[in-house]
This record gives sequence, C-alpha cells and structure tokens, in this order.
Amino acid sequence: MRKKLMIILSLILLISLAAGCSSGNTEDITSTSASATETVSEASTTTATTTTSTTKATTTTKAITTAKTENSTTSTTKKAVSASKAKATKDKKTHTQINSFCYITVECSSILDNMNNLKEGHESFVPKSGEIISKTKCTFKENDSAYDILEKICERKNIKLSARDTVYGIYVVGINNLDEFDCGTASGWVYTVNGKSPSYTCGKYKVSVGDEIVFKYVY
Repeated sequence: MRKKLMIILSLILLISLAAGCSSGNTEDITSTSASATETVSEASTTTATTTTSTTKATTTTKAITTAKTENSTTSTTKKAVSASKAKATKDKKTHTQINSFCYITVECSSILDNMNNLKEGHESFVPKSGEIISKTKCTFKENDSAYDILEKICERKNIKLSARDTVYGIYVVGINNLDEFDCGTASGWVYTVNGKSPSYTCGKYKVSVGDEIVFKYVY
C-alpha cells in the first residue's frame, strides 16, 4: 500500500515538473517571439528611416546638380551673347573703317601765276602741275577732322607739314615748305569741303563719308 502511494506521488511530481517545464518554455518562446517581433519592427523602422534619408539626400543632390547645371547654362548663354555682341561690334567697326573714306587734294596752282612774288629759293617746292598731292582716297575713323586727314596723307607721302594752335583752333602754316606770306602779304593756306569753305578751322571739321577736302594756297 505504501509502495503504491509512493509511486502515485512520484507520478504526480513528474507530471507537475513536466507541466512546469512546459509552462516555462511557453513563456520563453513567447518572450523570444516578442523580442524577435520588436527587433524586426525596429529593423523595419530603421530601414524606412534610412530609405527616407537616402531619398531626401538623393533629391537634394539632384536639386543642387540641376541648379548648378542651370547656372552653368545661363552663364554659358550670357558669355555666348556677349561674345556675339562683341563680334558684331568689331565687325561693325571694321566695316565702318573700311567703308568710311573721303578724298583729299593739296594744290598751289595760284603760285604758278605769281612766281615773281614767291620767296626766293622756294621755286623748287612748287610742282609744275600745281598739285602737291593729287586727289587721293583716304580712309578715316569716327571723329577724324580735316586736319587729321591732311596730317595722315602728308606723313604717308613724306611731305613737310607745319601748323599752330590759335584761339580759333589749329591753323595750317605751311605744306611742302610753302608757308604763309611766301607769295605775298596775304598769301597762305585755306581749305574747302565739297567746294565750300567751312566757317571754322580744319581741326574742328569732322569728316563725313565721301567728303572732298581741298587744301589750297592762295595769295
């Protein structure tokens, strides 16, 4: 009887231990599952955050790149426009310089009829044709004066030119060693443009395209 009782008690104890172990394992499994779920959740959250950050970074980078590209394009366009304007201006100036021309003549034919009044030793400076410089085509720049044209042509042909400044402007004293008063007390140089005598000195007259400028010695 006692032996049977001991067996029963042993069985009850084993069953109790088995039940306890089973309960403990269940709690561990549940706890482990919960931890695993939390880890997965945290991992998902981290991944989502990382993805969002990456997306924002990518968007920002694209925006910066786009802005730089637009700025670069704008800058390039402005440079191209500036270069185009500069070329157009240069072409215009070149065109103007090539096509802006006038004519100049320097003559002293009046002396031929008054050689007896000419200063002694100056006969060799008077050409037989009466023209020191025959009608010559000259290019000019904007704001060039009639005197500028005379100075250029004399320098080109190695002809002596002398002038002085006055209260009225520049005054031509002599060309080719023929100076004022060399052929009489009223002799000297005057100029005309297109057959007319301007009311101001040759240093103030601004040349226009096609002008015919004549410097002549009078007495």
